[in-house]
Amino acid sequence: MDERYGPTESQKIPDTKWIEEASLAGDVLLGKDLAIARNRLEAQVVYMTSARAFGLSKADLTGPDMAQWYLVTEEKIVAAAIGAKGPYVMAVNPSYGVRRLKLAYPPE
Repeated sequence: MDERYGPTESQKIPDTKWIEEASLAGDVLLGKDLAIARNRLEAQVVYMTSARAFGLSKADLTGPDMAQWYLVTEEKIVAAAIGAKGPYVMAVNPSYGVRRLKLAYPPE
Protein backbone atom coordinates (compact mmCIF):
# COMPACT_ATOMS: atom_id res chain seq x y z
CA MET A 1 0.00 0.00 0.00
CA ASP A 2 2.76 2.43 0.93
CA GLU A 3 4.57 1.67 -2.33
CA ARG A 4 1.44 2.36 -4.37
CA TYR A 5 0.02 5.37 -2.53
CA GLY A 6 2.78 6.63 -0.20
CA PRO A 7 2.96 6.15 3.59
CA THR A 8 0.61 9.01 4.45
CA GLU A 9 -2.00 8.52 1.74
CA SER A 10 -2.14 4.73 2.08
CA GLN A 11 -3.87 5.10 5.45
CA LYS A 12 -6.68 7.11 3.82
CA ILE A 13 -7.43 4.90 0.80
CA PRO A 14 -10.79 3.11 1.01
CA ASP A 15 -10.50 -0.68 0.83
CA THR A 16 -12.73 -0.75 -2.24
CA LYS A 17 -10.31 1.52 -4.12
CA TRP A 18 -7.10 -0.36 -3.39
CA ILE A 19 -8.76 -3.74 -3.97
CA GLU A 20 -10.01 -2.58 -7.37
CA GLU A 21 -6.77 -0.90 -8.44
CA ALA A 22 -4.49 -3.73 -7.30
CA SER A 23 -6.72 -6.41 -8.81
CA LEU A 24 -7.00 -4.65 -12.16
CA ALA A 25 -3.19 -4.32 -12.16
CA GLY A 26 -3.00 -8.13 -11.81
CA ASP A 27 -1.69 -8.12 -8.25
CA VAL A 28 -2.40 -10.89 -5.76
CA LEU A 29 -3.75 -9.32 -2.56
CA LEU A 30 -2.30 -10.18 0.85
CA GLY A 31 -4.24 -8.76 3.78
CA LYS A 32 -4.26 -9.03 7.52
CA ASP A 33 -7.84 -10.24 7.84
CA LEU A 34 -10.75 -11.74 5.93
CA ALA A 35 -13.24 -8.88 6.20
CA ILE A 36 -13.24 -8.31 2.43
CA ALA A 37 -15.02 -11.64 1.98
CA ARG A 38 -17.79 -10.70 4.46
CA ASN A 39 -18.25 -7.01 3.70
CA ARG A 40 -20.75 -6.89 0.84
CA LEU A 41 -19.28 -3.81 -0.87
CA GLU A 42 -15.72 -5.11 -0.66
CA ALA A 43 -16.83 -8.60 -1.75
CA GLN A 44 -18.54 -6.99 -4.74
CA VAL A 45 -15.26 -5.33 -5.76
CA VAL A 46 -13.45 -8.67 -5.33
CA TYR A 47 -16.08 -10.33 -7.52
CA MET A 48 -16.24 -7.63 -10.20
CA THR A 49 -12.44 -7.37 -10.59
CA SER A 50 -11.75 -11.12 -10.32
CA ALA A 51 -9.47 -10.42 -7.37
CA ARG A 52 -7.20 -13.08 -5.94
CA ALA A 53 -7.01 -12.27 -2.23
CA PHE A 54 -5.50 -13.97 0.80
CA GLY A 55 -6.09 -13.01 4.42
CA LEU A 56 -5.05 -14.37 7.78
CA SER A 57 -7.60 -16.53 9.61
CA LYS A 58 -6.63 -15.03 12.97
CA ALA A 59 -7.00 -11.28 13.39
CA ASP A 60 -5.08 -10.68 16.62
CA LEU A 61 -1.58 -11.63 15.48
CA THR A 62 1.45 -9.43 15.96
CA GLY A 63 3.21 -8.06 12.88
CA PRO A 64 6.05 -10.61 13.08
CA ASP A 65 3.52 -13.45 13.52
CA MET A 66 1.55 -12.24 10.48
CA ALA A 67 4.72 -12.30 8.40
CA GLN A 68 5.59 -15.78 9.69
CA TRP A 69 2.13 -17.14 8.77
CA TYR A 70 2.60 -15.89 5.22
CA LEU A 71 6.13 -17.26 4.99
CA VAL A 72 5.13 -20.69 6.30
CA THR A 73 2.28 -20.96 3.77
CA GLU A 74 4.07 -19.27 0.86
CA GLU A 75 4.20 -22.36 -1.38
CA LYS A 76 0.49 -23.05 -0.95
CA ILE A 77 -0.39 -19.40 -1.59
CA VAL A 78 1.71 -19.32 -4.76
CA ALA A 79 0.18 -22.59 -5.98
CA ALA A 80 -3.34 -21.29 -5.35
CA ALA A 81 -2.62 -17.94 -6.99
CA ILE A 82 -1.22 -19.64 -10.08
CA GLY A 83 -3.77 -22.45 -10.22
CA ALA A 84 -7.08 -20.75 -9.46
CA LYS A 85 -8.61 -17.84 -11.35
CA GLY A 86 -10.34 -15.15 -9.33
CA PRO A 87 -12.51 -13.98 -7.89
CA TYR A 88 -11.69 -15.46 -4.52
CA VAL A 89 -10.67 -14.74 -0.96
CA MET A 90 -8.69 -17.47 0.75
CA ALA A 91 -8.01 -17.87 4.45
CA VAL A 92 -4.37 -18.48 5.37
CA ASN A 93 -3.39 -20.55 8.40
CA PRO A 94 -0.20 -22.58 8.94
CA SER A 95 -2.18 -25.57 10.24
CA TYR A 96 -4.18 -26.06 7.03
CA GLY A 97 -2.56 -23.83 4.43
CA VAL A 98 -5.23 -22.01 2.43
CA ARG A 99 -9.02 -22.37 2.19
CA ARG A 100 -11.40 -20.63 -0.17
CA LEU A 101 -14.12 -18.58 1.53
CA LYS A 102 -17.63 -17.82 0.39
CA LEU A 103 -17.99 -14.22 -0.78
CA ALA A 104 -20.83 -12.03 0.45
CA TYR A 105 -21.44 -11.15 -3.23
CA PRO A 106 -23.29 -11.86 -5.44
CA PRO A 107 -26.40 -12.06 -3.29
CA GLU A 108 -28.10 -15.42 -3.32
